[in-house]
Amino acid sequence: MQDKQNKLLIDMVLKIDEARTYHRISGLLTLIWLFEICYVFFRLSYIDLFYWLIWGVCLVGWVHMDRKYKVAMNEYDELKQEYENTI
Repeated sequence: MQDKQNKLLIDMVLKIDEARTYHRISGLLTLIWLFEICYVFFRLSYIDLFYWLIWGVCLVGWVHMDRKYKVAMNEYDELKQEYENTI
């Protein structure tokens, strides 16, 4: 019983670390996107293909990381429920 609880705790910590990583990557992509918007609108007077490339990559990356974050948090919640049931 104690071994199962320890394994569940370790898995919970790993899942929460995984979710934090995905959340940090999403934040970084958001910052890059905001920097690009500010740079284009305040420094340049035109929007070129490079802007749309960065915008598209940031958007796709953000959506992907957000989905992975939600999946990791759902797995964490399942592990938490299982841990609470073993107590």
